[in-house]
Amino acid sequence: MPFLIQSGKVLKKNPGMLSVNFPRPFSTAPNVVVSPFWENQDMEVGHDETIDSITTHGFTLASKNAAPNYYVNWIAVENER
Repeated sequence: MPFLIQSGKVLKKNPGMLSVNFPRPFSTAPNVVVSPFWENQDMEVGHDETIDSITTHGFTLASKNAAPNYYVNWIAVENER
């Protein structure tokens, strides 16, 4: 079976919750994986990003991490039926 895949990068400049919308909705809630990073800064991430919820339209994540150069890469994968 082929997979439906979408991915992206989102800026997280405020601590707490962040909602991310998929470019196109999935037919069922996909599996989502996130990977945070500091852009142009030699520094480790202080807190893990936690996925709070996933829907066909997007997902919400939470952490205390935030800065003008703090990003989260994400990939969402749905198994086509």
